[in-house]
Amino acid sequence: MAERRPLTVRRPELLVEGGDKEFRVFLHAFMVFARRLEGIRSHLAEAVGVSAPQYEILSHLRECADSGLTVNEAAARLHCSGAFITTEAGKLHRAGLVLRRRDANDARCVRLTLSAKGERRFRQIAPLQQLLNDTLFASLDARQFAVLRHVFPKLADDGDRAVALTIDPSCIQKRPQN
Repeated sequence: MAERRPLTVRRPELLVEGGDKEFRVFLHAFMVFARRLEGIRSHLAEAVGVSAPQYEILSHLRECADSGLTVNEAAARLHCSGAFITTEAGKLHRAGLVLRRRDANDARCVRLTLSAKGERRFRQIAPLQQLLNDTLFASLDARQFAVLRHVFPKLADDGDRAVALTIDPSCIQKRPQN
């Protein structure tokens, strides 16, 4: 009799009939979707004339058009370092797509906002963005979308914790070998 291979997950909520096959099928589909999403982000970034990470920064600034974001707020939203945001925001500022100003409440902070030129770029790609997003999420009904928009921020945080485990393996609890 063949030795049973170890499960890829232990949480009972992720096992179906004691096995991890459905989890692995889900994970593979999720990875395909993530690659497609990354490809679409790169295509939209190219249409705006920036890199994919810069496009994501601009997108977040556009969502906060009234107040903008501090470097730290942008870093928290994008799950990256403040140094990365500072570097990329500098490039976007030199390209005329982002405005930088001192925060009114804390002079140590720089507040970033989308410039008029940046807003024009987003308006130009709006029809393409709408078509791609409508197609990308065509299978979702309103209830499914409501579930996903509440689940995905939690998964992003879980992803940060999982990445931390890969950086510091001492955090990984070792299971005894039988």
